[in-house]
Amino acid sequence: MLKQIAENIYRKTVPLPHNPLRELNAYIIKGEKSLLIDTGFNRPECEEALRSAFDELGIDAVDLFITHLHSDHCGLVSKFAKEQSRVFASETDGELINFGSGNLYWSMLDELFIKFGFPRADFGRNTDIHPGRQYCNGEMVKFTTVAEGDVLEYGGYRLEAVAAPGHTPGHMCLYDREKKILFGGDLILGTISPNICIELCAENPLRDYLESLAKVGQMDVRLLLAAHGTEITDMNARIRELCAHHEARLAEVQKILGSGWKTAYMVAPEMNWDISCRTWEEFPAPQKWFATGEAISHLQYLYFAGKAQREEREGGYWFRNA
Repeated sequence: MLKQIAENIYRKTVPLPHNPLRELNAYIIKGEKSLLIDTGFNRPECEEALRSAFDELGIDAVDLFITHLHSDHCGLVSKFAKEQSRVFASETDGELINFGSGNLYWSMLDELFIKFGFPRADFGRNTDIHPGRQYCNGEMVKFTTVAEGDVLEYGGYRLEAVAAPGHTPGHMCLYDREKKILFGGDLILGTISPNICIELCAENPLRDYLESLAKVGQMDVRLLLAAHGTEITDMNARIRELCAHHEARLAEVQKILGSGWKTAYMVAPEMNWDISCRTWEEFPAPQKWFATGEAISHLQYLYFAGKAQREEREGGYWFRNA
């Protein structure tokens, strides 16, 4: 479905088949030169949805802005970036997107999770189960890097780049200060909490994420256009909810560590998850990955805050309360 959100701003709902997120909100700012914000997976269903939106709007070529490295946001970059297109991303996530188009990135990410207790797969790399790997952009992209304060102008909007790491190391938002509109990517979602997971370039992603929430909370935002779910009109109320969620998660993890040394993979099954599975064994393999990533991010936060101890045993990390 294509919906006009504001003058020259359109939201295209892009399907994410067989994924719990179900849909991505891709935003199109129509102008003399148009801008596409995020793309969906590298899947024909996603490509078809975007092309239908372009046809409806009478758009041919676009520039692209990629909020972050996850494949549901950048998977179709190479399909929509024409020779005359500029593709904007942060330097960090742009490099990771290109790195992720090959096998080495996924092998290194797999080894990182194994270090935090995720079991070594019998069938090969655990990342074979990762939807981000299955549907990622497969070609190298020539990115135009953007940094904090850089300005892009499209369709009558003056969009300032806002660095908001945490969900990914180089997550980036766009903000129109005059019109008080924020394109928030996955920084703030209305009905779910964004997955905060360890990455190759981020040791303490939860700290980064909470700092990004505090930073954006100082901005005057009338309308937050999120990458999943509906738009958010009371951003600061949602920020308070997300902060409370992570405070409760941290307390939960500390309680779990009360029984002694554990790996992240041992902590994750004891955490509460909003998923229709009765036991950890029933979790789909990709959801075990994301749950373990959340456990890692909270354990790392506690460790760097001096509230948990971390010890390396046989090449892996174990944690207990400080």
